[in-house]
Amino acid sequence: MMRLGICAALDVGTTLHARSFLRGVYLSSHLFSHIRRAQHFYFDDGATADGGRAAAERLIEARVDAVIGHFASESAAAVVESYAQAGIPLILPASTAAALTEEGRTTFRVCASDKVLAKRLLAFAETQGLFKLALYADQSLHGQRQLKELENAAKLSTVQIVQDTVQADALVFCGRLKASRQFLVENRLSGCGLPLFFTDDAASPALVSGLPQTGVVYVVSFPIASDLPEAQSVDRAYQRIYGESAPVYAIETLAAFSLIDLAVRQHRRLLTALRSDEFSTPAGPIRFSDGENDHARVSLWVYADKRVHERRLLC
Repeated sequence: MMRLGICAALDVGTTLHARSFLRGVYLSSHLFSHIRRAQHFYFDDGATADGGRAAAERLIEARVDAVIGHFASESAAAVVESYAQAGIPLILPASTAAALTEEGRTTFRVCASDKVLAKRLLAFAETQGLFKLALYADQSLHGQRQLKELENAAKLSTVQIVQDTVQADALVFCGRLKASRQFLVENRLSGCGLPLFFTDDAASPALVSGLPQTGVVYVVSFPIASDLPEAQSVDRAYQRIYGESAPVYAIETLAAFSLIDLAVRQHRRLLTALRSDEFSTPAGPIRFSDGENDHARVSLWVYADKRVHERRLLC
């Protein structure tokens, strides 16, 4: 029997995205027969490095065939080498720190990395005439790495990074959802009317929920299921169970499990298949080059006062 490690911050008190992840796991067990028959080992890593190390120790001891998770870059960064030494594939649905695939020989990322998100954010800012950006970040590894990628990408673009809000055409905040919402609230309360950019973890209606005025807010993140032609059937299944369209992170989770199911159906060794095959998944085609998904998509989420909220694919 196949043994699968499933690891993330599983408490919605830690992150609202835990709900999307767990629903994605549940639905995968219904849709993919080899996932349903597998033995599942769950571990809540608390989105921390210590939690990640504790999870990896237990999952390696359990001799799992693959791990789906860790969602937080802090947790994943602490364990990629441990899984590589054990020869265990680590499939990252949503951890974005670019170095994760560089440091982990058995690590495969479904979503776009911080490096890709940074390039897409700056390219879009240019199209809007926003050439001077002030950068801010929380203390999470995700936030700090994303900020660094933006600084590096700006050196190759027409965008200028400025140090003061007074000089800026727009502000960019890199960090987790709770910190992103706090940044939004504080800046609007202080009278800042500049466009605000946020990164992938902020892709949730909770970012702006209950706020009387948001101003113009952009989130550069991942698409949800209803945005993707390949995801329509799983989105309908999700809606039948949960009464809403599959949100961001649910589709990446489903795609991660579908990779395993497809490899087993083809009687392929999982590591070999992940390194060489192309897969048709609910998130679209996936092929890995040095652990990165060649077909990873990026979506722009737009919120603005007195306008319908919208999303559109940037790549």
